[in-house]
Amino acid sequence: MKNIKKKIMAAVLGLCLLITGMCITPVSQVRAASDDGWVGAWSTSPVEFNLKKMLEMDWIKCDAGLRNLTFRTRIQPTISGEDVRITLSNEFGTGPLTVDTISIAKGYERLPQAIKTWTRKNVTFNGKSSVTIPAGETVTSDPAGMSVDALEYLTVSVFMKKTETMKTYGLIGGDTYIMSGNFAKSATTIGVPMKMEADFGEYSVIPALTGVEVYAPGASSAVVIGDSTLANDIPILLAEKLQNAGITDVGILQQAIKGNRLLDDGAGFLGMAYGEAMVDRFERDALNQPGVEKIFLKVGVNDVVHPNCESLKDDARAVTAEEMIAGYEQLIDRAHEKGIEVYLFTRTAWKGYTRNVLGSDDVQWSQEIDQMRQDINTWIRSDANPADGYIDLDFMCTDETAAELKKEYTTDGAHFTELGQQTAVDAIPLEYFQ
Repeated sequence: MKNIKKKIMAAVLGLCLLITGMCITPVSQVRAASDDGWVGAWSTSPVEFNLKKMLEMDWIKCDAGLRNLTFRTRIQPTISGEDVRITLSNEFGTGPLTVDTISIAKGYERLPQAIKTWTRKNVTFNGKSSVTIPAGETVTSDPAGMSVDALEYLTVSVFMKKTETMKTYGLIGGDTYIMSGNFAKSATTIGVPMKMEADFGEYSVIPALTGVEVYAPGASSAVVIGDSTLANDIPILLAEKLQNAGITDVGILQQAIKGNRLLDDGAGFLGMAYGEAMVDRFERDALNQPGVEKIFLKVGVNDVVHPNCESLKDDARAVTAEEMIAGYEQLIDRAHEKGIEVYLFTRTAWKGYTRNVLGSDDVQWSQEIDQMRQDINTWIRSDANPADGYIDLDFMCTDETAAELKKEYTTDGAHFTELGQQTAVDAIPLEYFQ
């Protein structure tokens, strides 16, 4: 196995301190329903991220009690708006979480820690510069008084005096830097990247920040939700495709989680980072997104593969194709009840893929294992599928059985190269947005 100490960057030393509980007096500032005109421009799915197991395995050493931290996160909104506001989450917190100072500013492409200070705005909540978020809740800020252009860089700087209760993070969609002290208003910082890279995946850790909305009356959002085959640049590439086609009134929201499953929560060593089952998180992460009118869904391979992994077979429940199809139908019905369209991607091939966990090959492809994926794809392409449309990605495979992705499209047999991501986006019909 690769040397984890070298691959988990120094920023995670700060994160490992965010586990123990504490008591903060909460206020009743929970998120209200989305107002007319506010639409999602950027998002990341919250997960319960906990480094306790890593600490127990002696991979990371640190002393508890680190406080007074600034987290600077650079993101790209996918739609323009006349104003902007942000959402913070304490969904998995061990107690109330106080955020002391927040600012938002326009950033630079090549200077990820720098901001254009003349654009900086202080973010408030009910007119106050600090906010306490009860455990299990989210808060949305007041409008910041800043116009936003699609795909430009925005930087959100969050300062917290105490962070011990924080266990809610996004793991895709932005670049975050951590530093000791209050740098929420600084022009630039010298922070440590909050990234993890190891055999179990690559993660960009985003503390607390889960959403950015813009004021764009008449616009809507589309949610891209699923597993690691979507937890990449596909949402940004889709936003670029729409902008280039003159479709400028749709925001694209990233709600994919690596390792996510349709029917069950994440299992095994990093189960908490794999997120809740899609059937459980669908309401929060898809149906309740501001301005959502369309959902693009690609999840299910992990339900097939994980029960056959040596490292997960005792934790990951085996399911049937019938159970999977019933799960998809449930999600589609729930979306249709709210007038939201759903588009399914076919489940892509994974022959040649193996997880290198604890120094050995964790799973081997077989026709017997893969048959359920192919049966689900047959259903997706059939008239029995109640979705509003589908995107068939079998053309990315090497042969007629669609069991193996072409080498130019995959990094490891299952996940997409940059060309693979672009090819998948190219396959999404523009008429789905018109």
